[in-house]
Amino acid sequence: MAFIEKADLKIGILESELNAITGNDNTIVATICNVAIAEMRTYLYDNYNVDSIFAQSSNNRNQMLLALGVDIAIYLIVARCQAGVDNGDKKARYDRAISILKQLQKSELYSDLPRRAATQQTHITVVSNYKRGNYF
Repeated sequence: MAFIEKADLKIGILESELNAITGNDNTIVATICNVAIAEMRTYLYDNYNVDSIFAQSSNNRNQMLLALGVDIAIYLIVARCQAGVDNGDKKARYDRAISILKQLQKSELYSDLPRRAATQQTHITVVSNYKRGNYF
């Protein structure tokens, strides 16, 4: 079971509109839901245990993350519409979802999501002073 399912999208889009946009193709919906999950994982990976977060299903899912994922998925679905269709509301909700994910990424917002185990840094950063222009 995926973290976001087609039934979850009903909170943000009418089922008739969803079916009209996707042509009743559930594989398109599943793919877009997986893309939304992948986008959310990229923001949360550094600080949170994304494997356990997105492995949840049914009522165990974090409802805030579910709502953000639904907003992202609906924006991606509505982006498939014909050119010239006004999607301002969906774009605003997408932008809001991304800004909240960025705040979670920087730990600016409190969340009860499971934290990632602290790991020791294994890479080394090498820097030097700027080159001076010495002329002889």
